[in-house]
Amino acid sequence: MSGLVYECEINFLTIERAARLVPPEYIEAWNWFIENQGQHIPALPMGKYKPEGMKLPLARQAGIYCPSYENLPSKGAGKDSYVLSIHSEGQSIYPDHEKLDRPDGTWILDYHEQQGLDRSQDYNRKLLRCMEDGIPVGVMVKSKGRGYTVLGLAFVEQYNSATHMFTFHGPANTETVNKGLFDTFSPIEVDSDDRNALKAADETDERKRAVAERVVRERQDKFRKALIEAYGGACAITDIDIPEVLQAAHIDPYRGRKSQVVTNGILLRADFHLLYDANLISIVPGTHRVRTSARLKQTPYARFSRAEIREPEDARLKPDDELLELHYKEFLVAESGAA
Repeated sequence: MSGLVYECEINFLTIERAARLVPPEYIEAWNWFIENQGQHIPALPMGKYKPEGMKLPLARQAGIYCPSYENLPSKGAGKDSYVLSIHSEGQSIYPDHEKLDRPDGTWILDYHEQQGLDRSQDYNRKLLRCMEDGIPVGVMVKSKGRGYTVLGLAFVEQYNSATHMFTFHGPANTETVNKGLFDTFSPIEVDSDDRNALKAADETDERKRAVAERVVRERQDKFRKALIEAYGGACAITDIDIPEVLQAAHIDPYRGRKSQVVTNGILLRADFHLLYDANLISIVPGTHRVRTSARLKQTPYARFSRAEIREPEDARLKPDDELLELHYKEFLVAESGAA
């Protein structure tokens, strides 16, 4: 798990597609999470609280649950092993963030990876596999009183090794999927020809991944070139103008096909891009001044706090304040969790 941010390369997501990759018991469980989305339950759906008629428990006491395929009636049906559900205990065990609601009716939840001595089940790797293969996961969070709230199904959108967080994006159901809210897992724009090629390719065929990788590469290169031109070839925060260290940072990576527009990007030096994606710095909407995390207080980055970013001369290309507001809210959530 080297590097910083891992994002899925699949450019269309449906529950129907994912259903072909998992044992049949998972589909039954997914239906339960969809039907109970938003509901309060008195305890985790396991043991005596396992839903009636369900062939397997839907959680385990620890946060990440991947059923043993040997215990399933289908014995796993020859499928790869995936995480079925996660539950968050808030800040009591890991520094999980609170659910952050988005204007499009979806939400994101940053969930801390498993740590500790017992890594025998390799749950973090299985969550990465869910991300890579587009497999939804049931999500539950501890209620303020007793019990849990079922948030529903969610896709694992990214893993950030700087914060050790998996980002879940949900709820994934017929309505949200049909709206195209999960059409693009990576923040790229997909042409209709590319989309048709992806859908036509067999799920086990390497052609699908090759098309996806080509689309990612071409769109990201186009996006970076547009930002370099808009920002005069210099970092918006540091004024560094060395092309090799400049990267295209997305303000909001959860916008599907609308992500690759200049107003949803900032040209940043590579290390600042990493800090931005890790919610260790943010840009305050309106003032467009940098805010740095308290975690950076004793680092050289602290001197950039309250610095005003450079903006494109063309006002039409300036960062979108509504999108900056979304990132700034994530930053504040991360800061409250770190306190």
